[in-house]
Amino acid sequence: MAQARKYHISRSGSGWGIWDAEGKKVMGCCSHFHAVESLYKLMGWNWDPAKYRRNY
Repeated sequence: MAQARKYHISRSGSGWGIWDAEGKKVMGCCSHFHAVESLYKLMGWNWDPAKYRRNY
């Protein structure tokens, strides 16, 4: 069974950010790396920066 997404990462005119399921911006981020790290913290997941691939 799939889990409903509470938040998602997207890029806007002001940079990277995290939005909730209703489309409200929760947090502005300075980079994609920061956005992924913050999303993990919001979701309560364990963040391992060694597994992050920097493509941005």
